[in-house]
Amino acid sequence: MYAVQATRAGGLTVAEIAAKYNLPVPIVLQLLRAPSQSCALRTPYEFRQGSLPARAPAQIYWLGYIAAAGRVSGENARGTLVLAIHPDDGAHVQALLTDLIEGYANCEFVDSSLSGRQAYVRNPELARILLQWGIHSTLEQSSIPLEFVPTALMPDFLRGYIEGTPSRSATLAPRLKGLLTLIGAAPFIESLAATLKGLCGTGGTIGTPGQNGLARLVYTARDSMRLLEFAYRSPTRYSPRAASLVTHFARRQAGRSASSASRSAKRADPQTAGTSS
Repeated sequence: MYAVQATRAGGLTVAEIAAKYNLPVPIVLQLLRAPSQSCALRTPYEFRQGSLPARAPAQIYWLGYIAAAGRVSGENARGTLVLAIHPDDGAHVQALLTDLIEGYANCEFVDSSLSGRQAYVRNPELARILLQWGIHSTLEQSSIPLEFVPTALMPDFLRGYIEGTPSRSATLAPRLKGLLTLIGAAPFIESLAATLKGLCGTGGTIGTPGQNGLARLVYTARDSMRLLEFAYRSPTRYSPRAASLVTHFARRQAGRSASSASRSAKRADPQTAGTSS
């Protein structure tokens, strides 16, 4: 999908693109069709090439959340985003409609004995854009191209992914009950681990994918806290379940700023500058 858009930007006609990638012309036209005003989320190619929208941090947060908890069901006019959510996230998911959709949007909640609480966002244009971001009908098929997520917005993506990952706990707290574990399609989990290692210096252990095709990325307690601080040090959108995390790292950052200011004041004071301990 990204190659088709890039090739079009390079000057090839629709017919030439169809021949190059062995695609039917209608499919090429669908991939090249500009998103309507009903969807505020931009395509990966637009995120790479254009200026970031004002709501980019919140949108990338939701992209992470959807990558962990969502799938696209149906095609064309029936395209629907289906989210498997924590029971306490119902009101929070309503904010997704404001951040990703222009105008009216319909969201329905259903409780399933097999899948738990689910949210259905019926917006074909959003579903189409999410397909271009790598969200498919099952989690094991989905793989977000992280190279299209701006580096400055990776904390937002990670925060969304953490909060969208299924959890039995209603509260996301600074003292995790166990180690930080991220679950997803094996190729995506490998890409995510490599990206976070480059940004945060974390390791992480990837287990062998299970029968469902999903892999588990598990971090040590030290790396878990490092990643949580990376994700929550200056959050835009976050679930109310993570309020204690936000407060914890805000206080931690304030303490560091106060210590830094104190050291700077001591260095600037001529009476203390020449005093040795």
